[in-house]
Amino acid sequence: MDLSSIANNINYRYQGSSRLQIGGAVSGLDTQSIIEKLLEVESMPLQRLNEKYLQYTYLQKAYQKVSDKIRDFYTYLSNFSLQATLIPKSATASNSILSAVATPTAQDGTYNVEVLSLATNSIFLGEDFGKTITSADMVGDIDARYVPQNSTVKIKIGTNETTINVATTDTINDVVANLQNALSSLGANATVTFTDGKLKITSDKAFQISNTSGNFTFVFRLNDAVMTQQSGTFTLESSGNVGAYSTYKTLSNLGITGDRTLTINGTNITLKDTDTISNIVQKINSSVSSVLATYDDKNGRLVITSKTTGDNIIDVTGDSDLLTILRLDTGTFTLGSVAQVNVTLNGYTEQLTSRTNSLTYNGLTLNLTATGATTVTVSTDKDKIVERVKEFVNRWNELTDFLYTKLTENKVRGKTEDQMTEDEKIQGLLKSDSFIRRTFDKFRSFLTMNIDGKTLNTLGIESGDTGKGFTNTMRGKITLNEDKLKSFIDANGAEAVWQFFGNTEGTKGLALQIKDYSWTLTKFNGEIDTVAGLNGRLEREKRILSKRMATMLEYLQKKEQQLWAKYSTLESALAKLQAQGGFMAQAFAQKK
Repeated sequence: MDLSSIANNINYRYQGSSRLQIGGAVSGLDTQSIIEKLLEVESMPLQRLNEKYLQYTYLQKAYQKVSDKIRDFYTYLSNFSLQATLIPKSATASNSILSAVATPTAQDGTYNVEVLSLATNSIFLGEDFGKTITSADMVGDIDARYVPQNSTVKIKIGTNETTINVATTDTINDVVANLQNALSSLGANATVTFTDGKLKITSDKAFQISNTSGNFTFVFRLNDAVMTQQSGTFTLESSGNVGAYSTYKTLSNLGITGDRTLTINGTNITLKDTDTISNIVQKINSSVSSVLATYDDKNGRLVITSKTTGDNIIDVTGDSDLLTILRLDTGTFTLGSVAQVNVTLNGYTEQLTSRTNSLTYNGLTLNLTATGATTVTVSTDKDKIVERVKEFVNRWNELTDFLYTKLTENKVRGKTEDQMTEDEKIQGLLKSDSFIRRTFDKFRSFLTMNIDGKTLNTLGIESGDTGKGFTNTMRGKITLNEDKLKSFIDANGAEAVWQFFGNTEGTKGLALQIKDYSWTLTKFNGEIDTVAGLNGRLEREKRILSKRMATMLEYLQKKEQQLWAKYSTLESALAKLQAQGGFMAQAFAQKK
């Protein structure tokens, strides 16, 4: 007899006889069937305990289904009972200088908003500390980024092209003249200038400049420059000052030897002569949380900005030679400004000031993007209130219908346990269950609760039963009269809906009270958990049963072994008798 399935239910390691059993070899008896029948009789009490054990297990699952359903409703109520959910407000600005968000406390109406100023970041702008390159300098002097090389430069217009040679000993004036002559030779009306560290080429024809050899376009920062066209004129200009240092230049390259200290807003930063410009920026950003440092690669200067907007001070001090080399000693500090806004509602104007571009005025949040004037219209969305109350009604009906079904449904008939799904196995187990009945009645009692002189019926929520029928009332089902709810909102305001469901002074609204009751049912060590949880009544009963079942299984194991031992002894005795009988028959035959 296989008792392993029962043993598995209680996690008992059951093993039948492991020896090879061959019964009836001499006697001709079906020993296996005889032992199984005897064990079947012996195991009947165990079978009954197992059925009880499974019943408790399925009952636990049935209770857990109820708990899950109520917990889902609890989660829904957590959001539904919020003021923002029950009093949805919309805020619309007439133009794009700001966006607005209204909380439930914002007053409906039209707000005239004038944005006088935006909050900005404070900026400390160092002066350019690169090499000063003039048109009289030689090409070889432009070594702030690359080591200049003798170059051959190709200039192309359409299908025509020419080349010029640029030596490191050429002056920039020589380069300007050679470029202009080359462009003219290709039929272009061109002008080439070098001003403020930038080479600029204008032409009435589109042109291309590239290196045949050397690094001319890199030295003059034309390799990443973008050609523009305006009114028939094509312009190509250096992407930045050719004297601006690359981020790979070290302090030693700039003339600093040894360690130096830079102090920003009271934080000391130790800089080494091996630190590159990129390292300096990284050290500032990792050491001073209130600022963000960048390197302006186009102009060759350090820029330090406050991370937050408003009137933030950026104080830069340190070793004098370091400040001089990096041109921070003559840097310019610009204090960040605060946001200023005038808000007018119902003829009264109030000026708001903020260090950020997000301001709040009586429940209305204004997110500023530009200066100017606009109007913001705040209104309560009555249709959304109706939608959300309607959703509450639907979710309520879903829960009470579930509970009522559990109280009234019958067990599945005409199927064996192996043929049933888990839902079918637990069906009907809670029929007329006293705990579920008490829970259902408690939920149904909320339908008549009075909150500050108002009931659900006041808001247009009712059973819908008329005449002599009370089917909906008995099942806890409700319906929503949308017109009546809208009339209630018109007469009492949207705030009254939240006060009924959410919170009033000193009194919890209906939804919060239902939520609290749902929590007492489903929380750890709550009412359902004390019945069907891991330490609940059903689990304790199962533990008692499992101990008894384990004892019975142990007894049946020993019983099975004893029976096989007895029948083996019987077979052995019969074998001996058979052998003796054969011997005697042989002896008598010989005497004849």
